[in-house]
Amino acid sequence: MSAPHPLPPGGDLTSIGVDVLRAGATEASLVVHNPPDIQSNCEVLGICAVPEEYSDPKMYGWIVADFLAWKTLFYGTWLSSLDIAHALQGGSYTEEMVNKVLGANKDHITALPTDSQECVETLFKSISERAQEADKKGASLLVMIFAPTTPEQDVVIEFGGMPGKKAYLTTEKIRAVIQDSVKHDHLPVILMTPSPLTGGWLCNPSLFLGPNGDITHVSQFIAKSCGAAFANRIIKLYTTRGSPFLSDYQKKAVKYDDLMPIRPSATQLGSLHEFHRKIHEALEHRLCNLAGKHSFVFDSDNWQETYASRNGFPLEKWEARWTRTGVSADEENDGFSFLGEVFGGSRASQLFHISYLACIETQTCPGDWQRPGAYTTRELFDYVRMTENPREDTVKRVFDAIEYRSSCITISQILVKGLGLPVPDGVKCRYWVDDEKAFDDSVYNKLQRAFAEIHNLFDQVALLPGETRHDYKAVRFLRPARWLAACIAHHFADGSGEEIAEFVQLKIAPFMRLIRTTQDGLLRENDTIQQLGVQWITSLG
Repeated sequence: MSAPHPLPPGGDLTSIGVDVLRAGATEASLVVHNPPDIQSNCEVLGICAVPEEYSDPKMYGWIVADFLAWKTLFYGTWLSSLDIAHALQGGSYTEEMVNKVLGANKDHITALPTDSQECVETLFKSISERAQEADKKGASLLVMIFAPTTPEQDVVIEFGGMPGKKAYLTTEKIRAVIQDSVKHDHLPVILMTPSPLTGGWLCNPSLFLGPNGDITHVSQFIAKSCGAAFANRIIKLYTTRGSPFLSDYQKKAVKYDDLMPIRPSATQLGSLHEFHRKIHEALEHRLCNLAGKHSFVFDSDNWQETYASRNGFPLEKWEARWTRTGVSADEENDGFSFLGEVFGGSRASQLFHISYLACIETQTCPGDWQRPGAYTTRELFDYVRMTENPREDTVKRVFDAIEYRSSCITISQILVKGLGLPVPDGVKCRYWVDDEKAFDDSVYNKLQRAFAEIHNLFDQVALLPGETRHDYKAVRFLRPARWLAACIAHHFADGSGEEIAEFVQLKIAPFMRLIRTTQDGLLRENDTIQQLGVQWITSLG
């Protein structure tokens, strides 16, 4: 694990407490490019739930390829909705890999039903059985689900010939199934899926137990998980008179907030835009340098860097096992430059994935899309879904919006879990129906009071370099703040508005400030950000 980064001014650890952070961290995740840390007796469950109509290489064929690759590394219980033997035919797979995947008797993979309801039931049954087995022998459970997911890692089950009828297998549902089967809430469970917003795989390292690191390390893990939620404010900090890349002498000489000259040169403008873009991308990538790659990497270990020391199988063992399969990367790489080789590597597969995520946005967040303020966002998402060959900057704008929305949702869910707040109707932020009629007047008034206190703690989405936000037509994503406000309102059902305001001031605001300032501290130690910051400041003369 990396050494602790000192917090910039404004980071407040003492008012929150490590137990709150550890509880909240069960909603956090990290990007991995190699296996998570497991022991030899770990129970492994691997599931491929890609609909056949999406298994084409131009769609979600890359998720199927992920399933095949991980199957070669692990023994365990494996299920698939696809005919894997058929999928291996005609591909560039070695005999060694085919045998690893299918087994000598072609019986290593159990068929998964292709009806959504039956699929979910079978999936839950398998998770329950493996959890009981892990608990019986005092081991951990690794659940790997290779299927489309929401940006927050809820698994999307979409079978039965009903496009648009998606079942969302949330982490809360998985927790409930496991807890019901083992009758306690401290089984070590790792959940891994394809990473919906980066290359590699998204890993929740502990569904029930928070990390054991000290308070600073836990803060870093959470901060990385929150992506670009505060990118707009951090970019503004870094590119105005308070920039940490200015020397004390330069700060005294600065006369205006905007450091750029009235008529900047092409070099100055180019340096600023590159600096701006890399700050935003670093946060979107969760400060993972491998986020643009989608393959196994064994000489870098984000698990150890971000989460905890590796105590189980060393990476050298995994590398040797993978090398024996003889498989080499066979990615098509004509995709969008800002995405690198991720999501299949081709322009077609990347556009399909971004469009699928945009579809998830418009099919969830109930109550949002009928509001006038949502029209611009809905129009943007619909455009990328319905346009055959959209421009790269349009696709980037859609990606940025989806990532920002997800990061804000993640912050709210981490706060609610960490602070032990009640969840309205037991429904996570994305699926909560934001409807005034669902509340009695007393609770709704408290929701409004809490919302008034917290909505400005959330940032706005960072714009593309060179763009300017309209003062009166700025589009805000208010759902995370409203859901969090609803949770606070239920917590203070018998409380007063003053108690709500005090709670926000003492608990919510410091927690969010901690996330932002920790991201700031991590960025200041990023070599690329340092280099580009100095380069831009130097260009100003």
